[in-house]
Amino acid sequence: MPSFNVRFIKTVCDDAGHEHRACEAAFKIDAASLSAAAKQAETDFCKQKSVRDWTVFADVIELRTPPAFPRASAG
Repeated sequence: MPSFNVRFIKTVCDDAGHEHRACEAAFKIDAASLSAAAKQAETDFCKQKSVRDWTVFADVIELRTPPAFPRASAG
């Protein structure tokens, strides 16, 4: 089953008005698809923060597959 790295991101402004992206939470999710990973991450995030809607704490969800490691060659 594929793994996905999922991050919940909130854009915040500093005192000078510059926007910065803050990671509110990160999860590693094993799921059959990208959409299943997103759904599971949303559930986990809401449970962790005790909310029903993850958008209270974050603006976007980033989903990525972990980088593949090159295979070692047999010599």
